[in-house]
Amino acid sequence: MAEKGRQWDPWKMFDASEQELRAIRERAKMREALKAEWTKKVTNPHKTTTSGGFIFDPAVQRFMSLKNTQAEYFKGTFRTASLAIVLYVLPVAFCTWHAIRTKENKEKKIRSGQVMYKDRTDKFFS
Repeated sequence: MAEKGRQWDPWKMFDASEQELRAIRERAKMREALKAEWTKKVTNPHKTTTSGGFIFDPAVQRFMSLKNTQAEYFKGTFRTASLAIVLYVLPVAFCTWHAIRTKENKEKKIRSGQVMYKDRTDKFFS
């Protein structure tokens, strides 16, 4: 009933031609070779700064330049402002409100005599 062999071929899934697949594999091999060369140069224990200087990689340089000048090109939008409020302002405000409310409730119970001195959990810390 079922055919022998593979039923589903992922290489035919996206309608890529053999030439495109071959190019993809070649680019992957080149990337792996460049990664291996970079790792070899960076982890060389006999490398010193006096002999040869540093390894220049344009991609690493672009990334470092991007991170260095990121603030200069930032444009504030409604989305970024909303994210800032949701991720920073609201949690800090909630934690502050919760801490103040908890302390006020505890202080109210202690002053009204509902909690005896021996039952206090923080009698040594104020």
